[in-house]
Amino acid sequence: MRINRALIAAAVLVAAMPRIGTAQLGSSFNNAWFWGVKAGAMDFNSATTSHRQAPLGGIEWLITRSHGGLYVSYSEAFFTDQAAILTGVDPSDTIPRIINLKNMRRLDVSAMVFPGMGMWAHPYAGIGFSIKQISSAEPADVNYSSNDQYLATQAYITELRTGASPYFIVGSQFRMVGFSVFFQGTASPAQKNMFLYNGKAFHLTVEAGLRYNIGSSISKE
Repeated sequence: MRINRALIAAAVLVAAMPRIGTAQLGSSFNNAWFWGVKAGAMDFNSATTSHRQAPLGGIEWLITRSHGGLYVSYSEAFFTDQAAILTGVDPSDTIPRIINLKNMRRLDVSAMVFPGMGMWAHPYAGIGFSIKQISSAEPADVNYSSNDQYLATQAYITELRTGASPYFIVGSQFRMVGFSVFFQGTASPAQKNMFLYNGKAFHLTVEAGLRYNIGSSISKE
């Protein structure tokens, strides 16, 4: 599976990275403001499939202090899928209407803790919330028996496209010359009242990327 290949590649890269000396380390990890880019894969479930992997990409911000910090991420997973809804507007409305789904945007916000500070490795964990939205959700059949059926279909799509849930993240950042490399995993419970739910518990991701220290997170007067 793609998600397994991503994990193997990440492990090989970590094992191959040279341990650089203190003279070569970049800016301090503490009290810093990082901007980053990332790529990875999301494992999800839907009405038509289980444990499917979708590639993702995104940007992020990490603000650090001595033992904690704030993490904000915007990303998008790329896939196509289908769901079915039954509006039940009238007795003749007995056949589920197929909805074509494409991609999912996410905004993740988390409070962070840094349990250990090595010379070049900085593990971290966090908990927060994730806001998810299906980028495109369109009916496969646009023929409606009544205006009420059309309005009911659009209302279901609006309700099921977006949701919010708890968010968990663990990972580690490795300081290089001028930038940092990071690897992390996230988990967010799937919601019953949203597309991409079939009874499975979580949306999972594995991610890797680069972070750049743009300066101090403490204002200097």
